[in-house]
Amino acid sequence: MIEGVKDADRYLYHYTTAETAIAFILKNKSLKFGRYTGTNDPKEAKTWDFDLGTNGTIDLGKYDMREVSRWLSGELKERARVACFSKDTAPLSGNHLDDIFRRGYCKPRMWAQYASKHAGVCIVFERAKLAQLVQSQFGPRGPILAGPVTYVDRSVVRNLVRDQAYMINVDVLETVGRNQYVALHLRTHYQRLFFEKMADWRDESEWRWIVFADTADELLLDLEDSIAGVMFGEACEEKAITEVMKITESWGIWRMGLKWKNCSPWYDYANLRYVPGVMGTQWAKHVRDATKTSS
Repeated sequence: MIEGVKDADRYLYHYTTAETAIAFILKNKSLKFGRYTGTNDPKEAKTWDFDLGTNGTIDLGKYDMREVSRWLSGELKERARVACFSKDTAPLSGNHLDDIFRRGYCKPRMWAQYASKHAGVCIVFERAKLAQLVQSQFGPRGPILAGPVTYVDRSVVRNLVRDQAYMINVDVLETVGRNQYVALHLRTHYQRLFFEKMADWRDESEWRWIVFADTADELLLDLEDSIAGVMFGEACEEKAITEVMKITESWGIWRMGLKWKNCSPWYDYANLRYVPGVMGTQWAKHVRDATKTSS
């Protein structure tokens, strides 16, 4: 999880509070896919405004633009459930001293914003295993979209010819009907609608899954053996660390803490509890090697 990692696509990282990790994610080995409208980005939480357009001579005046706009926004968003992660930033050299600043678990803004101001945890997942679980468990429920978020600043004034993600084509709407139009619009514009955010979010390096499920129930993913490790924040309390260590004791995963020295983050290699069973000369050698690398 830390040393010798060169594949920037291998892991995904989920920041959360210690309380949520202990009481739900780790205790139950499950991850909740939240409602898309429940995110902290106004683009995603607010109702989208769609314009109406025609390629022919259809009278747009016969449409209540507000009603049609709210209809499409609701159809696209209300079924959408999302799980968000950070990812590593390529390239990774395999030298953990240099790579630490590119790792998905070492993002101070993420720790501050989503993990209780560094008092929470970052759960590390094997991306390939997670992808298989999402598909096998949620595939029968509806369409699944996955991928990295791109970061673009777009003006409120759009080019209505080239930019039609927020335009309803009434020619197509009248041809195929409302039910089929939703699927067509999603297929054409999913990247702009669900995988694009303003550039200010870019340091989150986000990867997400979106499931369109016809259910009012909570969408819980059984994580099985997809968890690769847990990283503890700088300010994570001893009680929380102990509880997480206890829950994950038999899982055979990495557990490690991040510690800041002045302006630099580093791993809490000196803490013996993170490597149970590796004591005496083996652990002393591990610490010496890490110290040599960082000096």
